[in-house]
Amino acid sequence: MFERFDLAKKTDDKVFQKDIEPMQKQLGILQRDLRDKKIPVIIVVEGWNASGITMVMNELIQFLDPRGFSLHSIGSPSDAERTRPLLWRFWEKIPAKGRIALFARSWYSRSLAEIISGIEWKRGVRHSLSQINQFERQLADDGTIIIKFFLHISKEEQKKRLDEREQNPLTSWMITKGDWDFHNQYDSYLPVIEDYIEGTDRPYAPWMIIEATDRNYTILKAFSAVIKTLEKNLAASDKNALEKNGNSDITRPKKVDVKRKSFPAVALTRPEYEQNLIMYQQQVREIQYRLYKRKIPLIIVYEGWDAAGKGGNIMRLVRHMNPRGYDVIPISRPNDAENEYHYLWRFVRQFPGGGQITIFDRSWYGRVLVERIEGFCSETEWKRAYNEINEMEETYVEDGGGLIKFWLEIDKNEQIRRFRQREKDPLKQWKITDEDWRNHEKWNLYDEAVDEMLARTNTPVAPWTVVESGNKWYARLKTLQTVISYGEQFL
Repeated sequence: MFERFDLAKKTDDKVFQKDIEPMQKQLGILQRDLRDKKIPVIIVVEGWNASGITMVMNELIQFLDPRGFSLHSIGSPSDAERTRPLLWRFWEKIPAKGRIALFARSWYSRSLAEIISGIEWKRGVRHSLSQINQFERQLADDGTIIIKFFLHISKEEQKKRLDEREQNPLTSWMITKGDWDFHNQYDSYLPVIEDYIEGTDRPYAPWMIIEATDRNYTILKAFSAVIKTLEKNLAASDKNALEKNGNSDITRPKKVDVKRKSFPAVALTRPEYEQNLIMYQQQVREIQYRLYKRKIPLIIVYEGWDAAGKGGNIMRLVRHMNPRGYDVIPISRPNDAENEYHYLWRFVRQFPGGGQITIFDRSWYGRVLVERIEGFCSETEWKRAYNEINEMEETYVEDGGGLIKFWLEIDKNEQIRRFRQREKDPLKQWKITDEDWRNHEKWNLYDEAVDEMLARTNTPVAPWTVVESGNKWYARLKTLQTVISYGEQFL
C-alpha cells in the first residue's frame, strides 16, 4: 500500500506562504461554525516516529481558539487504564458537541504497542480492528466528524531524523523507548500498520496518508484535508439533522424473546427468606474477594418497573460486601453537561477497573425505555441503540469483564399497590413522585418498550435475568443466587 506514495513531494517556501495564510484563517472560521452547530470533531495524527506528528499538531492548533479544543498526547497507559479495556481511556476523551479533540497518537498506536508488548497479544490485530471500527462508527453515527492522518516517511528518512535528534541535546529526549520503540522495528511494523489502515479505512472515518518528507508539503496537505472535510460536513449538517430526526430505517438485532413473570411459581415464606439471606450474602462477599484477587471487573445492571424493589434489592446484595470494592451508580436523566456527549459516554467512564464491582441502578437502557417513550431522543437514535448497546457489552465481556443484567418484573396492579403504600408510609413518601404516576399512565407504552428491549439485547454474552419481583423476598434471594452462580465461573 505505502509503495503507491511519492515521498519526494515538496512545496517551496513561496508557494507555501501564499497557500497557508488563507487556510489558517479559514480554519478559525470553521471552528466557530462547528461550535455554533454543536458538531464535535476528532482529529487523529498517527505516523512513524520522527515523521512530524508534533509539528502538524502545533501548526493546526496555532489558529484554533484554545477554549474550543483539547489536545491529547497519548503515551503508555496509567495503572488505572491498564485494568480496563483499551478504548475506555479514549471514551473519556471524546469531545463534547461543538468542540475539537486532537490526538497526537491515539487508539491505533496504543493498540499496536500493547499487542507487540504483550498486553493485548491474546486478542490480536483483528479483534482490535473490530473494536476500533465499532467505536468510530458509533461516534460518527452520533454526528462526530472523524479525520485521520498517517504521516509516512521512508526508513532511511526516519533514521536520518533520529540520528539528528540524538546528536542534538535539545531534541535527544524526544527519542522514545519501550513499547513506543517503532523506529527500530520499521520493516516488521510496516505490514501491520498497513493492515490497521486498510482494516479501518471506512467512509465514516477515512484515512489520509500524507507523504511527510517535506515540512511545507506535509503542513499544507494536513490543512487542506481538515478544511475540505469540515466544509463538506458543515454544508451537509442541516440535511443530516433532518435525516437524524426523520430516518427510522435502522437495522436492529433479531429478537430473542424473554418471558416475564411477576410472581414466582412457589411463594417464599419469611423464615425461608431469613434462613438463606445471610448465607447467600456471605457467599457474595467471597465471590467479591475472589474477583478482586483475580483482577476481574464486574458490572451488575438493575433495571425494572418503578417500585419493583431495585433499591431494597441492591441493599441486600451489598450488605456484607467490602465497601471499598464496589460502587453503586444511581442513574437519572442526563444533565446538560452529559447531554453534550454521546449517550454512552457517561456510562463507559464509570466502568470498573480490575477486581472492582460497579452496580448500576438503571443504566444505558434508558435510551430504549424512558428516552424512547418520553421523546428525549429521536426514533433513529433509540432504534440504533440496540446494536450500540450489544456491541458495547460484547466488547466489555470479550476484554475480560463480567456482566449481569437484572430486569425486576411486577404487574400493573402490584405497582399501584406499592405506590399507595409509599404514599401512606412517612419513611417512604420521598420515593413516590408525580412523575411515577405519569409513567404509570403510560404503562402499555413502557410494556411494549420493555418487551423489545429484552428481546433485542438478550445476547449470549450478556443475557437478561428476569426477576419475579412480586415477592420481594424471592427477588432478593434470586439476585443473590444469580451473582453467586455467575461469579463461580471465574473461580
